[in-house]
Amino acid sequence: MLTAWAVTAAASALAGIVVARARLATRAAGASDGAAAAGHASTAARIALADLALARGAVGAARLLPTGEAITCGTVPDAVTAAMRPGAEGPLGDAVAALARHGTPFTSAMAEDAPGPGRIVAGTLDGGHLTLFVLPEAVESAAAPVDAAARIKDLIAGGPFPAWVERSGDKAAERLWSNAAYARCVGTAAETDGPAPRGADPLLDANAMTQLGAAKADGPVFERVQTIVGGERRHLDVAAELRDGTLAALAVDVTDTVSALTVSARALESHAATFDLLATAIAIYGPDRRLVFHNAAFQRLFELPAAFLEQTPAEDQVLDRLRAERRLPETADFRAWKRDQLKGYETRESFERWWHLPDGQSLRVIANPGADGGVTYVYENVTQQLALERQYNALSQVQAETIDNLGEGVASFGPDGLLRLANPAFWSLTGTPQAELGEHVNTIAAAAPAEEGAIWAALTERVTGLTDHRTSTAGRIERDTGRTLDYAFLPLPDGSTLATFVDVTDTVNVAKALKDRNNALVEADRLKNAFIEHVSYELRSPLNSIIGFTQLLTRPEFGELSAKQREYASFVLTSSEALLVIIDGVLDLASIDAGVMELTIGPVDVAATLRQVLDGLKDRLQEAAIQVELDLASDAKSFAGDETRVRQVLFNLVSNAVTHSPSGGTVTVTARRDGDFVALSVRDRGPGISEDKAEAVFERFNTTGARGRRRGVGLGLSLVKSFVELHGGTVAVAPTGGTGAELVVRFPREQAGATTPLMDAA
Repeated sequence: MLTAWAVTAAASALAGIVVARARLATRAAGASDGAAAAGHASTAARIALADLALARGAVGAARLLPTGEAITCGTVPDAVTAAMRPGAEGPLGDAVAALARHGTPFTSAMAEDAPGPGRIVAGTLDGGHLTLFVLPEAVESAAAPVDAAARIKDLIAGGPFPAWVERSGDKAAERLWSNAAYARCVGTAAETDGPAPRGADPLLDANAMTQLGAAKADGPVFERVQTIVGGERRHLDVAAELRDGTLAALAVDVTDTVSALTVSARALESHAATFDLLATAIAIYGPDRRLVFHNAAFQRLFELPAAFLEQTPAEDQVLDRLRAERRLPETADFRAWKRDQLKGYETRESFERWWHLPDGQSLRVIANPGADGGVTYVYENVTQQLALERQYNALSQVQAETIDNLGEGVASFGPDGLLRLANPAFWSLTGTPQAELGEHVNTIAAAAPAEEGAIWAALTERVTGLTDHRTSTAGRIERDTGRTLDYAFLPLPDGSTLATFVDVTDTVNVAKALKDRNNALVEADRLKNAFIEHVSYELRSPLNSIIGFTQLLTRPEFGELSAKQREYASFVLTSSEALLVIIDGVLDLASIDAGVMELTIGPVDVAATLRQVLDGLKDRLQEAAIQVELDLASDAKSFAGDETRVRQVLFNLVSNAVTHSPSGGTVTVTARRDGDFVALSVRDRGPGISEDKAEAVFERFNTTGARGRRRGVGLGLSLVKSFVELHGGTVAVAPTGGTGAELVVRFPREQAGATTPLMDAA
C-alpha cells in the first residue's frame, strides 16, 4: 500500500514529465526544420501548446489553428483528435462544437470503451484558439489489473527520475524506499524497501524542504527547488505529498531547462535594450490583445505616459486614447477602421497600413501576427523620407526642365551603353535623328553624319570600352556650312559617360574679328611710332642747322645786326631750341614704347643734379622772379639711377612748376627717405590741380593747364612718368591742403645689379 500511495502521489509529476519531453522534442524538431517559414510557425505553435499543457499538468494537448491544421503534443488519444474534425458525433464532439460556436469551456471524461487508460478532456479557447487538454484520471478504476500498482512501481523504480519515500523524524528523516536514480543522485546503493544506510545524505536539504512546503500543504504539492546534487547546484521540479508523517516524492532535474530559460530571458532583455536604442517604434501585443512590450521610441512617438503603458492596456484602449489625443488618422468611421486594424489577431498574414496623422506626420505601420496569437507592430516614421522624396522629385523636374532648355547639347550614356538622358539641343546640334531613352550608343552613332564618324567612334569607345583608366576628351568640329561646334566626352563617377556639344560659331567669329582688329591696331601703332621716329629724325637735322646758323648770325665777328634783327634772331634761336626739346621727347617716348631704351645706372647726386637743372632754368626764373627753395634730407641725397634721365625728370617737374607759378612766387623742391625709396617732390603756389584731373596730368599730349591756358605740347609730365616707371618708381599728385600743386616721384634707392655708394650724412 505504501508503494501504491507513492505511485498515486507521483502521477501528476509523470504527466508533466511526458509533456516536458514532448516540448523538448518539439524544440529539437523546430531546430532541424527551421529553414522553412511555414514549418517555423508550426513549430512555434507546438512549443507554445506544450508550455500550456505543462502548466496545466496535462499529459497531452491538441489545438486547432486558424488555417484548419490540428497540432498535438504529448499523448493524445485518437478519439480526441477525431472530436476536433467538423461534424464529429458523440458527447465529446458535441462539447467541442459548442466550444467552437459559443466559447463554452468544458471538462468531460472519455468513454469507458475508449482505447487506452482512462482520460479526462478539458476544452478551452486559450490564446484565441480551440484547445483540448488530456488530463490524467486520479481515480483508480475497479477494472484495473491487479498488478497495475506493481507495474507502475517497476516503472518508477527503473525510471531516470529520483523517487523516494521517507519518514519525518525529530532529528533526521528516515528513508523508507528509493529508486536507483535517487541512489545515483545521493551516491548510495539503491534500496527497494527498508531503511536507508545510516549517514546517507538526503536528496533535498533543509532549504529545499522549506521551499517545497509539503508539511504545510493539504495534499500533493508541486514546486521547483534548488539543491546540491553531485557537488553541483541543480534545479528540480518536485511532486510530493506528506501524509501521516511520511513523505512520498518524485523529482525531475530541470537544470538544463532553467539554464535555457535564463539564457532566453537574458537574450530577451538584450533584445529589449537594443529595441530601445532604435528610432523605429515597436509594440508587441499578446494573445489576450494586451500590451506586453514596447520600446522607448513607441512612447516618444505617441507621447503616452509611462504609467499608462505599465498597466499593459489592451490594444483597443491604446487606440481609443490615441484617437482622443488626435494621434491617429482622422476617419469618418472609426469603428470600421479599428476593426481593420485589429484583424491581425484573426489572420496569420502580415499586412501594412499608412497612417497620415493630423500633425503632418506619416507613419508606415507593419503588423506581423505571431504563432501564439499575438501581434507585433512596427511604426516607421517616414515623414522626412516622404519630404525628401518630394524634394527630390521636384529637383529632378527642375533639372530636367533646365537641361531641356539649355542651348548646349547634353547626353548621358550608362555603363551598359544605353542612353539615359538627352535634351533637344543634343539632337539638333549633332544632326542625328532623335532616339528614345534606352537606345544603344552604337545605334545612335550609326545614324550620325558620316563625316563625323571618327568623333562618334571616340564616344562609343569611351562608353563601351573596357579600359582601366577612363579619360575625358574634347575637340572642335568645323563644318562646311560654316558652323563650328565644341564637343567634350567626360567620364562620370558612376561609370556613365557625359557627352556635350556646344555651338561656338558666333564666339569663333567674334574672336576672329577681335583678333584681326587687334592685329590692325598693333600694326597701326607700329606705323605711328615708326612715322613719328622717322619724322622726328628727319626734322632734327635741319633744325640743328637752323640753330647753328642762327647762333653764327648773332655773333659779332659775322657782322653787326640791328636791334630788330638781333631780336628776331633771338626768337628764332629760342623757338628752335624748344622744338628740339619736343623732338627729343618724342624720340624718347618712341624708344620707351619700342622697349629699346636702356638706363645707365650709377650714383645720382640729388643736390648736384638740381643745380644743373636750376642753371638751365635760370633765365626763366629771373624773368618770372620766382624763388626756388631746396629741402634735402641728409638720408636722401643719393640713390641709384640714370643721372641723365633723372635730370630730365627734375627739369620737367621744376619747369612745370615755374609755368604754373605766379610772378614773384616760390617753388619748393624736397627730397625725403621713404622706406626703400627716395621721394622727390616739387610744389608750386599756383591754382593747383583738381582731384578729377590728377591722373590726366601725366597723360601724353595733355595741354590743358591751370586756367585753361595751353602750356607746350603736353609731353613733359608724360616723360616724367615714363622715366620714373622705367626706374621702377611711381609718380603721384599729392594733396596740398591749400593753394598750389605738389608732384611727387619715388625712385628706388638701389637698382638690381648695381652697387651705389650712398652719400647719406653720418
